[in-house]
Amino acid sequence: MNSSLVYPMEKSVLIVNPQEFKLKKAKFIAQGANSIQVVTDFDKTLTTAFCKGKKNNSTISQIRHNNFLGDDYTTKTYSLFDKYYPIENDSTLSVEEKIPYMEEWWTKHLTILVEYGLNTKVIDKVINIQSKYLRKGYKKFFKTLSSKNIPVLILSSGLGDVIEGVLKKKKSLTKNIHVISNFFEFDKTGKATGYKGKIIHVLNKDESQIINTPHFEKITQRRNVILIGDSLGDLKMVAKIPYDEILKIGFLVNNVDAQLEEYKKNFDVVLLGDGSLDYVNELLKEIFKKK
Repeated sequence: MNSSLVYPMEKSVLIVNPQEFKLKKAKFIAQGANSIQVVTDFDKTLTTAFCKGKKNNSTISQIRHNNFLGDDYTTKTYSLFDKYYPIENDSTLSVEEKIPYMEEWWTKHLTILVEYGLNTKVIDKVINIQSKYLRKGYKKFFKTLSSKNIPVLILSSGLGDVIEGVLKKKKSLTKNIHVISNFFEFDKTGKATGYKGKIIHVLNKDESQIINTPHFEKITQRRNVILIGDSLGDLKMVAKIPYDEILKIGFLVNNVDAQLEEYKKNFDVVLLGDGSLDYVNELLKEIFKKK
């Protein structure tokens, strides 16, 4: 069936296959809240991609952009960006070919963060910036999922300390939320001494990272997934965990003409533009409506 721009709230909501989408949604409604889990990206998914016409930075790039760790740090990390970012976005390379480069990039960058004195004061500065960029409707989004006790996994290649800090600041870090991202160890003075666990980059963030965690136990019987992201790479977030049904929602803000067909092939709903979470909230309202 032809794709359809049918949603009345925002003209930029593209339901790719309305008939298939309707059947999926009916299954979610019939099987109820206890069957559902949510998996979402953070940067440019729960936050906007732009603010007042200017491109927003990710949690990790805010440090570079604002020169929080000095000129040498900024110069080195811009050099890394110039080298590896084109590789990340090279359409001629497969995901498998890109992964070694992404691991190399993130390892170097996180090491440099520690070397140049990342500390909790810098983290707090980034939290204050990023908290301004949460998409409109975030409060309702998190409140609804918390009220229904829906496990929410936030998977991000950014800075987990910032993500959790933003949610705490906005009083939205509820017990049902689990964050998989890059977290640092800090000493008693607040200085970063290293990072915890496995490095999470844009191409290895998937639900296999939660095996042997309390969150994994919460989602093993929840076989219906709502996935929310802003890139094709975000589709991998559920690649390693079995599920029965999935609703995939993707924000498409940049290079729309070049990417639209691929998004239509891979997402059930494409949110064109840099809008709110209103559509997602209305979808949740429909799914959780009383029978």
